[in-house]
Amino acid sequence: MKQSILILSLLFLLGLNASSQNYDIGIGIKAGMAPGITAKYFPTTNAALEGIATFRWGGVNVTGLAEFHVPVFDTKGMTFYYGGGVHLGVWDSGKAIDKPDTGSKFNFGIDGIVGLEYAFFKAPLSLGLDWKPNFNIVTDSRLIMDEISFHVRYLIR
Repeated sequence: MKQSILILSLLFLLGLNASSQNYDIGIGIKAGMAPGITAKYFPTTNAALEGIATFRWGGVNVTGLAEFHVPVFDTKGMTFYYGGGVHLGVWDSGKAIDKPDTGSKFNFGIDGIVGLEYAFFKAPLSLGLDWKPNFNIVTDSRLIMDEISFHVRYLIR
């Protein structure tokens, strides 16, 4: 039932064609299970490209995402976003919670993302909260569902 509601909600949001963001580029930091740095670029009004470098389990992952933003809550500057992309990186498998120590592992996989972001109008700043589940396809196959993060970005309008 929850999946049906989520799918219907996403389809509804896809149908909205409103201006949803008020900046061109944002650069900032992410805090959560996989802390890191983030940069987002809007080539169009409601579509963005985001690059993320996260640091976890003694390694680094680089993620590229395509995202779609739609306004929510009738609040100027507040958007819901969703999308997907890919990641690649290296981590120390001995530092991962459920894996034996077998040294550094290369990983490559697919990512999804959903989140909320608020861009302030009087300050060049945005705050957001997102969930980025991902699945490693190469070398260390696993589904990672705990990447919830809070971000702060400096905005270039």
